[in-house]
Amino acid sequence: MNEFRTAFFIPGGNEKMLAKVGTIAADLIIFDLEDSVLASEKPQARKRVQSILKDNFSGRQTRAVRINAMDTQHMQEDLDAVMPGRPDVIMLPKLESGEQLVQLSALLDQLESENGIELGNTKVIGITAETSRGIFGFDTISNTSNRLVGLSWGAEDLATELGATTNRDQQGRFLPPFELARTLCLAKARELGVQALDTVFPEIDNHEGLQAECVAARAIGYTGKLAIHPSQVDPINQAFSPTQNEIDNAKLIVELFAANPGKGALQLDGKMADIPHLKSAKRLLKRIND
Repeated sequence: MNEFRTAFFIPGGNEKMLAKVGTIAADLIIFDLEDSVLASEKPQARKRVQSILKDNFSGRQTRAVRINAMDTQHMQEDLDAVMPGRPDVIMLPKLESGEQLVQLSALLDQLESENGIELGNTKVIGITAETSRGIFGFDTISNTSNRLVGLSWGAEDLATELGATTNRDQQGRFLPPFELARTLCLAKARELGVQALDTVFPEIDNHEGLQAECVAARAIGYTGKLAIHPSQVDPINQAFSPTQNEIDNAKLIVELFAANPGKGALQLDGKMADIPHLKSAKRLLKRIND
C-alpha cells in the first residue's frame, strides 16, 4: 500500500461532505464514525458510509473508516455495517495495546470471510497516545497479523486525558508531554516498518501554523499528516512531497555509492555522505516510485 501524505477525515453524518468526496485531493479518505458523529446519529451514519463504500466512488484515494474504540458498544456495529463495503483500511482510535490489534484482526478475519473478501486484505491504521494507557502501551504494539500499515497519535484527546489546558506553547510548538507522544509514535512506526502520520492541526484558518507544523513533522521523519478541513489538504500534500532538489540529491547519493563499491563514507559537494545518508536517499526514491 502506498504512503499517504494527507489523511482527510469526513464525518460519516455529513451528507454534503460525503457527496464531495471524489473532489478532495487527499491520498487517504477517512469516513469517521467516532468523534464527529453523535451516538444517536451513528446508525444513520453507518448506512451512509456503507452506501458510499459500495458505490466505489471514482478517485485515486484509498478508503478508510475510523470506527469507535475497542472498548465501546459501537465498535462491533461499525465493523458489521462497513465491511460489506470493502474498505481498504480500518482506522482504530485510542489504540492502547498490541492485544487490541490482535482482537481487531480476528474480527476482520471473520468479517472478511463472511463478505467474500480475501483474508488479510483489510489493513489497519492505529491512533496511539490518545490516553495515558496508550502512552505506556507503545512497547506492546506489534504487527503479527501484517495488517498494520500506519500509526498516528492524538494530541487533542491526550490533552483532555491529562487535564491539560493546552498542548502547545505560545509559539505553537507542542509542550513536552505531547512532543514525547509524537516521538514515541514515530519511533514505534519506524520499528514496525509502517507509515507515521502526524496528528491533526486544529486551527483551520492558521495557514502559517499548519505549514510550520508540517515542516517540523517532516523534519523528524513523519511522512504524512491527518487533516480535518479541505483547505488543509493541498498544503499538507505539498509539505510532504519531496522537492525536485531533494530527489536530485538522493539520486546523486545513490549513484555516488554505486560508483564506489565498498566505500562507507564519501564526499558530495563538500559534505560527507555515509551509509545512513544512502539509506535515506533510497527510502525517498522508493516513496516517489511506489
